[in-house]
Amino acid sequence: MKSLLIRLYPARWRARYGDEFEAVLDEFPLGPFDVADIVLAAIDAHLHLRRLGAASHSQRSFTMSLRLGGSAAILGGFLLLAGWVATAIDETDNPFPSAAMILAGTAALLVALIGLSAFQARRHPRLIWTAFAIPALGTAVSCIGLVAMGVVGDGPFVAGLSPWSIWMLGLVATIVGSGLFALATYHTRAISRSAAGLLAGGSGFLFAVLVVGMSGVLGIDAFAPALMFAGLLAFSAGWISLGWAAVRLDRPAAATA
Repeated sequence: MKSLLIRLYPARWRARYGDEFEAVLDEFPLGPFDVADIVLAAIDAHLHLRRLGAASHSQRSFTMSLRLGGSAAILGGFLLLAGWVATAIDETDNPFPSAAMILAGTAALLVALIGLSAFQARRHPRLIWTAFAIPALGTAVSCIGLVAMGVVGDGPFVAGLSPWSIWMLGLVATIVGSGLFALATYHTRAISRSAAGLLAGGSGFLFAVLVVGMSGVLGIDAFAPALMFAGLLAFSAGWISLGWAAVRLDRPAAATA
């Protein structure tokens, strides 16, 4: 397994840091988040091959995933908000552009969860595992529902549920799980507590809007679109803020190395 993980890196990187990295891997057993961190770091190494001499993996102490996780959170937040807005204002019969943005944004949030969880899990494994499970499952189910909507339409898909119902279940799990992940991040202090608090607040507000909207409470119909947009904006802003805080946190490590 360790040799396979090392081979994920560019040949130039392996020639320079391969022996050192292998020694680092031999120092402790690898967990799932460690593997995810290493895979994301390998992607980072391919993307930044020209800066190969900037730092070795051991010098960065397995924090390369922080950059990719933060970048994915920013991208996911923007894409989700753009997709939701496009859906609301689209008057054509072609939902593909907005659905594609929502799908890409959801997938980006899954990458963000993996990267940011891997960064925190070394110091708080049980807490992060618990906080990671629900939003990761939610984003995965959301992606399945979105893809199924484009393939089978509105017909039954799994256990009598339509793709739209599956997507909604995944969306609710993503929102609730994002709030739990934000609270766990707030507790660990590994990333900005203000950004984590913003994501927790945005997730809670959007969840409340969805619950109120689904319950059919009288007297809010006229305000439902505005409330939904405010909730979506707060949720997306929370992820963007957390991602930006992660990217900023990564910069001093890169500069020091």
